Amino acid sequence: MFKKIVFSFFSGLVLAGSLTSVASAQTTGSQAYNVVVPKSLTITAPSASTSLDHNLTATPQAFPAQMWAVRGNLRTGVVVNFTTMTPFVHTEDSNFKRNAKLDLAVGGSQGPATWSVDKASDTTAFATGDNDAQVSVSSSGVGRADLNLTVSFLTDDLGTLAEGNYATTVVGTIAAK
Repeated sequence: MFKKIVFSFFSGLVLAGSLTSVASAQTTGSQAYNVVVPKSLTITAPSASTSLDHNLTATPQAFPAQMWAVRGNLRTGVVVNFTTMTPFVHTEDSNFKRNAKLDLAVGGSQGPATWSVDKASDTTAFATGDNDAQVSVSSSGVGRADLNLTVSFLTDDLGTLAEGNYATTVVGTIAAK
């Protein structure tokens, strides 16, 4: 009987020792994962040039609003400028010019940023040497927006408007705020 008790006692110690060594052999590890998101600013112009036929009145000739898509992931926001560096100039005779007008509005937006139109409208005045028109919008943070830009050809005196094609180019830029 004593032998049986001693054997049971030692068997219990061996079993307890093996459980203890299994439990103490377990370890843990960890690994951190980081994602680096680079700065991203994009501006996408409408895909094609646009034209219109003048209606031969003295009223401004407005092109349909063109949608420009902009996106910026800066927490401080972005500034978007639209500029025409020249008035409308006759494509065959640069002596004939007409002023250009830009009008800007925010069409829609996504993300947490608030979009504000800083300068909604501007016009060239080539007779006084003001050959550019510039409008701008800015955001308060991360987001995207669809901006509606309307360009108008200002006819003024119809009697001095030479027939033919007149052209100007609008350049859009996006920058960190």
